[in-house]
Amino acid sequence: MTLDEITSRLDAAGIRAARFEALCLAEHFEGKSRAALLADRHAPLDADGLAEAVRRRENREPLQYIIGKWEFYGLPFIVDGSCLIPRPDTELLAEALRERLPEGGTFLDMCTGSGCVAIAAAKYRPDITGVGADISEDAIATARKNAELNGVADRVSFIVRDVREPWSGERFDASVANPPYVTAEEMEKVSPELRFEPRIALTDEGDGLSLIRAFVRLAHGAVKDGGLIAVEHGASQGDEVKKIFESFGMTPDTLPDIEGRPRVSLAERK
Repeated sequence: MTLDEITSRLDAAGIRAARFEALCLAEHFEGKSRAALLADRHAPLDADGLAEAVRRRENREPLQYIIGKWEFYGLPFIVDGSCLIPRPDTELLAEALRERLPEGGTFLDMCTGSGCVAIAAAKYRPDITGVGADISEDAIATARKNAELNGVADRVSFIVRDVREPWSGERFDASVANPPYVTAEEMEKVSPELRFEPRIALTDEGDGLSLIRAFVRLAHGAVKDGGLIAVEHGASQGDEVKKIFESFGMTPDTLPDIEGRPRVSLAERK
């Protein structure tokens, strides 16, 4: 295979960024720079695993799972079928923790998945500590690997916990979450790639709001007065999420995603 042939195969499979993804696969398996690959697009590429990787991508398995790592907030993360692939929109949560936690602050990251939010915040704020929690034991195992990979395992711990369980124990300066918020109806129309990601991390099998409600309830009991509560949600869910916060006496602000759509609601705990 050549780079051009891989690009053509991915394009025929419906991959929109076929050239970029061909480069990512070739770079990963061949161990060559993108500049070198582009300089000789017709050179044969035959590294072990590359042909199988192309076949997997043609079947619409996400590029990130095939490579096994992906970048989030400028940091490397192990990703596999145990957890969601980290996405740029979720960097808003890491940024909120990084900017708003007090000196020496503590945080709770619910529905942590790969641990990307908790780990990124801690990496850029050496003074803070936190706990990441998820219902999936496999996701927690991946998050612990990522904490080791990024050198924050001494400041971020991970536990298996259901967001629907009331919190009892220490209180934190902040709590954030990227809970499953895709509706059951929306799940019927998702891209083929999303069907490879854990369904339990994508949808509540209902209106997409039940686990947001559960998180805000939990966070209200887990965060100190005046602390930060922040949650990622769907672009069309902002008004409903605002009502959830208001039911606990809080008035949230909303942060837009990279396309300007409402994506994160956050408020001071009252």
